[in-house]
Amino acid sequence: MASLTFDKARWYEDSDGFWLAVRTKERAAAAQFCAGMADKPHTAELKEQRKRRSLDANAYLWTLLDKLADVLRTTKDALYLKAVQDVGPYKDFTLTEDEAKTFRVAWERLGTGWPTEIVDYDPDGERVVIRAYYGSSTYNTKQMSRLIDWVIEECKEQGIETMTPEELARLKEDWHA
Repeated sequence: MASLTFDKARWYEDSDGFWLAVRTKERAAAAQFCAGMADKPHTAELKEQRKRRSLDANAYLWTLLDKLADVLRTTKDALYLKAVQDVGPYKDFTLTEDEAKTFRVAWERLGTGWPTEIVDYDPDGERVVIRAYYGSSTYNTKQMSRLIDWVIEECKEQGIETMTPEELARLKEDWHA
């Protein structure tokens, strides 16, 4: 499967349909993809490129969670799950109870920060509403910033020293660099 990064796209129309052209600096990958098409139909997914969170920000998050866990006599994983559930993105699914059991096991196997919970029952009483939270590995800059801010506030409440606002701003700037 080919993955190309591009910065411009144009479309054209002729009698057979529409053409989508993209500009990339990845000449070898583009040539290899086009050569390998062999007149077979393909499916493409195009999505906006986003800046990934910095590894420093991730390391800082886990350092704070570790300090907070020591003070609260719990685990950093338990605190991380609480943070994800308090401020992270989620999606609700309405499923039968059997479907919900299977779904929850599969979703939670995606990683530590992928919890699920039953949040409601359908009026018919035969279906449940499962809230499935996304782990921070999928977060964009804004979502990760909210998660770190949540942990910082928890640390401040416990008297745990955190970065100064200036240091934190520099750390968050790394996401945009």
